[in-house]
Amino acid sequence: MYEKNKISELVISFCICTTCITILEGILGMLFYPDMLVPYEAFFSPPLFAFFSVLLGVVTWSKKELSIKQVIIKHILHLILIEGMVFGLNYMEGHIFPAHVALGLAAGIAVVFIAVYVILWLLDRRSANLFNKKLKLYQEAERNKETL
Repeated sequence: MYEKNKISELVISFCICTTCITILEGILGMLFYPDMLVPYEAFFSPPLFAFFSVLLGVVTWSKKELSIKQVIIKHILHLILIEGMVFGLNYMEGHIFPAHVALGLAAGIAVVFIAVYVILWLLDRRSANLFNKKLKLYQEAERNKETL
């Protein structure tokens, strides 16, 4: 059961990342390169970046319970790896950004990173609330059986 949940969590993370990255690319493109026309191949970059971002999330996995400090450090490391991957892949493709664009891109990546984790947290919170409601109903039904 755990593996099934992990796979679905990875797929959900990928979909959220792809959506947020697509929005980020649209916003940055309109801000910094409003006259540029992009080729159809550009549509492949959001899922590619999302795939690698989710894959780099392996640095946050742990078999043991982590302290808040350890979780924060692992997430910071994950963000640094994502930033490095995005800038590295762009550099390999020959894209060197002016300082203001690089700063905007780095900030945008951080916003997407935070947005993805907030959305995942909200989804987990909703699932936990639903589980607790069902558990409460079950417990009440069991108590009612005992009193009969």
